[in-house]
Amino acid sequence: MSRPDKVDPIAPLTGTLVEWNEEKRYGFLEVGRLRIFLHIRDFAERHKRPVIGDKITFIAGQDAQGRTCAKQAVHVNDGGRITAVNLIVLAGLLVLPVLALWRWRVDWRWAGGLGLMMNLFAYKAYAVDKRRAREKEWRLSETKLHLLALLGGWPGAFLAQRRLRHKCSKPKFQIWFWLIVVSYQLAAFDSMQNWKYARGVWGQIQSTAEQLRHSR
Repeated sequence: MSRPDKVDPIAPLTGTLVEWNEEKRYGFLEVGRLRIFLHIRDFAERHKRPVIGDKITFIAGQDAQGRTCAKQAVHVNDGGRITAVNLIVLAGLLVLPVLALWRWRVDWRWAGGLGLMMNLFAYKAYAVDKRRAREKEWRLSETKLHLLALLGGWPGAFLAQRRLRHKCSKPKFQIWFWLIVVSYQLAAFDSMQNWKYARGVWGQIQSTAEQLRHSR
């Protein structure tokens, strides 16, 4: 990369974080011979704590005093990583569904192929939405992401959230996502009980509906 003496106010630039005050939440980027001020509020996305040495892309802007500063900052490599704990949690969440499939003697070739396809679709959807978010393009709706999870892609979504650091900090999104995961656990458990609980709930619904018809 060239070593500029001034910054282009339009073109995206990449700098190295050479100073960061965690208490005051600001620091400086080095771009060639220039030092560019960066405040935490000027990050377009916040997925990790800034650390000296981070590569950050940004657009040159001005602060209230007319000084050059970084705007729309994004970490170049802000992806997370899939830890051993993540894999253990996922394995634990897969126990009941796998046991349920084994209990009902499902063809593993069919189930495995369909499951792999849905999870690849889910992971790819998160990656596409992440890229579009960075490039300020049209986004995939959260409903579509949840639908992929509901159709069996929740393990892939679980891994994508952690590897890509996408949607994992939105409470509302996470509530709906984990409701889907829990619903799979409950359905798998109930299926191994010959749908005892589901049949009980359905019977209660029918009984209530019958009572309402007679009360009219």
